[in-house]
Amino acid sequence: MQTSNLRKWLAGLVILLALIAVNAGIWQKERVLKQGAVMILQLAPVDPRSLMQGDYMALRYAITRTLQQELYQQRQGCDSAPQPPCLPASGKIIVTVNEQRQVTQARFDNGETLKPDELRVNYHMNAGMLTVGTDAYFFQEGHGERFASARYGVFRVGQDGTALLTAMLDDNGKMIQQ
Repeated sequence: MQTSNLRKWLAGLVILLALIAVNAGIWQKERVLKQGAVMILQLAPVDPRSLMQGDYMALRYAITRTLQQELYQQRQGCDSAPQPPCLPASGKIIVTVNEQRQVTQARFDNGETLKPDELRVNYHMNAGMLTVGTDAYFFQEGHGERFASARYGVFRVGQDGTALLTAMLDDNGKMIQQ
């Protein structure tokens, strides 16, 4: 009898801890969405025939191309002869934003102090692509044509570097509505 009660209490405790962890993650993301710094990334050209697949749009960012090349070249050198300054597959970049909050420059983070017009953002190398925030934007079924004109992604960036995609903008900087 006691073993059965103990198992029930343990199962209840595990469920409670899981719910707390999930809700803490949701709370953190909601906080970033409300209080995070705004960053606008220009989208890199993507083959329009593969741009829309189902109910999402594949995303690439113009600013990450040079960073991706730098990371790739350095990783090749590090794989053959490891060197101390090798960049990890996941880390942080520093982006410079202009008055309109558009990203104008990006570089790998060396731990330096940020200037007022800079943000520290997480990156991850996935399948040979350097990703900032997300590599896809999901939208309601049947709304793909609206997002074909997307040229910019709007992000909210948290203090820890988490970047959450909040909207897509067209050529004129106008938000594309779902």
